[in-house]
Amino acid sequence: MERAIVSHENYMICMPRGAGKSSYVECVILYALALGLHKFVVLVSNNARAGNGLLSDIWRMISEPDTPFQIDYPALCFPFQIAKGSFRRRQLYKGQSTEIQKKSDIIAFARLKDEDGKELPSSGSIVTVRSITGGIRGLKHGRLRPSLVILDDLQTTEIAQSPEQVEKVLTVIKKDIMNLGGKSRLSILQTATPIQPEDLVDRIRNDINWKTTTFKAVEKWPKDLKRKDSLWARYFKMFD
Repeated sequence: MERAIVSHENYMICMPRGAGKSSYVECVILYALALGLHKFVVLVSNNARAGNGLLSDIWRMISEPDTPFQIDYPALCFPFQIAKGSFRRRQLYKGQSTEIQKKSDIIAFARLKDEDGKELPSSGSIVTVRSITGGIRGLKHGRLRPSLVILDDLQTTEIAQSPEQVEKVLTVIKKDIMNLGGKSRLSILQTATPIQPEDLVDRIRNDINWKTTTFKAVEKWPKDLKRKDSLWARYFKMFD
């Protein structure tokens, strides 16, 4: 994931169900924003509910006191903690508006400078969420255009079983998502789980424009799996 967000490549990581893909995505977004590797991150999920859920998790990490992230990056988190979820009044720092925001689909980090007058790496950064079927084309925030897009587990069983839906999602990725950066370079990271041959994941990992890393669901099968006197045989008998 680190390579994907700094290399400006189209990168897909395949992992089994329940492997924690979404949790990794939350961490990599905060990593990219906190270190200033990207200023505008777009998280694209299969549906709006999933995307908003991920954004809420990120919000908890930066707004709740004494989280591990807050301990490591106090300057980034402090403006949100003193706002206590209320953004009606304009928040000022040294007479300048911090311009922080928190809505259902966007978090805008505070514009802050250090003692030498240099902007912090995370200053003015944006993370926003969209669904694959929502409005993605032409995203921008002020002068900022997306520099990192993360596609989080877009494929469902329904999509995998429908060649028409697979083609539709591929078209959105190629025509809309890949052009979000405008003239600037764009990094795209996708997390996915293969379901069947010729599904969305299969099509992408056979595309020469994508790099793929695959983590196996089972690293190695036991040698005595089929032996009648093995512990596995006793386990299956008890299970059945």
